[in-house]
Amino acid sequence: MDLKQKIIKTAYELFAEKGVEKTTVSEIIELAGSSKGGFYHHFKSKDEILEATTMNYINDLVMEYERILQDQDRTVIELLNLVFLKISEYKIDQIEEWPKMKILFSFSGNHVILRKLAEQFELVTTDCYLKLFRKGNEEGIFEIKYPEFLASLWTREVMMVFNKSREVIYAEQSETLHNFENLLHFTENLLNQTLGFTSHKIKIKEAALTYVQSARNEQNGEG
Repeated sequence: MDLKQKIIKTAYELFAEKGVEKTTVSEIIELAGSSKGGFYHHFKSKDEILEATTMNYINDLVMEYERILQDQDRTVIELLNLVFLKISEYKIDQIEEWPKMKILFSFSGNHVILRKLAEQFELVTTDCYLKLFRKGNEEGIFEIKYPEFLASLWTREVMMVFNKSREVIYAEQSETLHNFENLLHFTENLLNQTLGFTSHKIKIKEAALTYVQSARNEQNGEG
């Protein structure tokens, strides 16, 4: 681990333990085993290191997307399904970090970094979907006239699904889960029909429900 990553990891642990506002740059420098010069060589401020800490999530996704796009053994349909599956799996892996993240983001003005995080997620995910749609067009699998618009729409649908999943994770009424399942079925229909498929070749329901159930188990102490 190089110094920059060590500083980011140390800052994350301190932010998650004490909160951003109560953590000082001096504490980060000391616990990371860095000098002031070493710290300020990589980061200009605590706000900058906070952004780097939270954007690690995006960096991990970008690397996963790159692996998907380089996969020559799967069809475009399989790769499209794999994108959603990898997002779901990553979110499952992060469930244990929720208590830390709750503390980390409990600072004044947190909406700014959260909005930027959402914007970056939308940007990189749209780019991944766009490349797969263009690949499908080239291979004659699709006939998408405006792949850039569809990629953007598709990403917003994915974000909507995960935003709605938060309500289901904490809901006690079974009706909420039932409505969520209907939403997933509707979204699958929408995505498949847009691509001209009469059956559900594009699948999101199973992966989304697995994420929700994993999160609910964790909340109930069953994880």
